[in-house]
Amino acid sequence: MRRMLVLGMMGAVVLAGCSSVLPIQQDQPLLLVAGDGIAAVQFDTLDHLTQVQIVSAQSGGETLDIPSVPVGKRTYLFEVPAGRYCLQRFSYGNYLIFHQGEYVGCFLVSAGEVGFSGIFSPRAQDGQIVTEQNLDVTSAKAELKRDYPHVAAQFLQPEPAPLPVAVTKEAPAPATTVGSVTAPPPAGKDLISTWIIHDDHASTDIIYVRNNTKWTLAITTFELYDCANIKQACKPTRPDFKLKPHETKIFMQVQPDDLQGAYAFHYKFSYGFD
Repeated sequence: MRRMLVLGMMGAVVLAGCSSVLPIQQDQPLLLVAGDGIAAVQFDTLDHLTQVQIVSAQSGGETLDIPSVPVGKRTYLFEVPAGRYCLQRFSYGNYLIFHQGEYVGCFLVSAGEVGFSGIFSPRAQDGQIVTEQNLDVTSAKAELKRDYPHVAAQFLQPEPAPLPVAVTKEAPAPATTVGSVTAPPPAGKDLISTWIIHDDHASTDIIYVRNNTKWTLAITTFELYDCANIKQACKPTRPDFKLKPHETKIFMQVQPDDLQGAYAFHYKFSYGFD
């Protein structure tokens, strides 16, 4: 998932000093203070940045200070109290780029865990600086493993089963039930669960999705494919579909075009977190 952050711009200014936390310098096992987590702030920039500040959304919280970000992809780690942190400002050439109004470019850090900022990508567009925030967790973890392999090995959990998920439906099959209530699959270690329930009365397959995490989840792409005798269009889509933490929803219903004939389909999707 990507967000576009439009920040304000002013000419070069003299910045007042403030209490700040500097990045962790070495890739080595960390012993965190109780209540602290790791903020992984990541950049992919085509231009040299200076005076980068990530601030706590809580009053009196820590300010994360990166004096200089060279061209290319970089990861910066900070030990910080658990909380919400937001991109406040950075210098781009002779200009200071800063947020206006509400906080932007925010991310969460949980105690004992790595909280990813998403990959910030400042770019000059149409006379202003636009910062993209790529919240693809897989990409963020890959960057951390590249830059801080020892920290990644200590704090990152094993990857769940890979997505997109493909489910094959060769013919209508009875749903697994407990009494009259359909029993969805257990969450296990998966971030997201998906399953199909067949409704004999309506000749419909109902696709369910469950968010097993504590974050808001958004399905960014969805595709039915390898379809046979399916009424719905088999093509990639970009749905506006979100799930709150631990929420279950019906994603869509799939029906055969010819009720007397056999039918089949696969589906796959990708997702991200807010």
